[in-house]
Amino acid sequence: MSELLPTSLPLSGSASGAAAEAVRRPLHLPFEDVAERHEAVLFDAYGVLVDASGALPGAAEAVQYLLDRDRPFLVVTNDASRSPARASARLMRLGIPVSPEHVMSSGMLIGPALSALGMAGESVVVLGTGDSAQYARDMGAVVVAPSVQTPARAVVIADEGGFDGLDSMDELLSMILAACEAGRPPHLLLANPDLVYPASAGRFGFTAGSLAHMLERALHLLLGDSAPRFTVLGKPAALHFDTALRRVGTRDAVMLGDTLHTDIAGAAGVGIASALLLTGVTTQAHVDAAVTRGDGGQVPTYVVRGLIKTA
Repeated sequence: MSELLPTSLPLSGSASGAAAEAVRRPLHLPFEDVAERHEAVLFDAYGVLVDASGALPGAAEAVQYLLDRDRPFLVVTNDASRSPARASARLMRLGIPVSPEHVMSSGMLIGPALSALGMAGESVVVLGTGDSAQYARDMGAVVVAPSVQTPARAVVIADEGGFDGLDSMDELLSMILAACEAGRPPHLLLANPDLVYPASAGRFGFTAGSLAHMLERALHLLLGDSAPRFTVLGKPAALHFDTALRRVGTRDAVMLGDTLHTDIAGAAGVGIASALLLTGVTTQAHVDAAVTRGDGGQVPTYVVRGLIKTA
């Protein structure tokens, strides 16, 4: 089982001077130069291509740059609220030419994960949108509301939208406790471990990872070390990256993201290059702090200040 990620940046910790010196500082390069150094490109969505207010500058041009060169790419996103078709349709409406086959969301991992747990025909609670729940239905699970009387066999937290917030969380906590008391703790899956997302310039919102973190802390408070833990499906989990790398057909890929503890750490965990875009939740100061700590797993290969400049 994977633990939830820390709640803030920069992450706590320290390193000796020697360890810090061993961490190479990232190269500052334009997007085009980064793309030309690798066979494939993996984009994060929020904070890189879009935020809640629309497309980010240069996003359409960056994707078109790859299409014009027949370069493999995917949008590797922790957004589990949309099907690939809906994700593509939204990006297309914003002028970003991403087709459904170029989407690799954490929601697409829900069905395989439930199948591996033998959840076909079993009751599963899915917190999220209709598309989030459909990922579970497509593999044969029976999607239900949380119920203390008849606890579900698995819980998926996919998105922070599509349900009635704190009331559902209260019922879900009570259901899990009842299941544990009966000796049948449910499997807990977290599709989107992001804690926050960039809503627009200078504004942020909570995401599904924050809900799971709250639930996991409450369960540990009430049950101690016997409390069930969430298995993380989305970035930085290796499962998400390895699935994406199989789809682009090469491991010579670079992950372009805006978050050190998901995009950059996840790329480092599977041994591929990463590029941090300073357009989302992370600043140059966070990168400098990671270098000072000697935390190589959170230091990107490159820093990119923005995507392709537009006229």
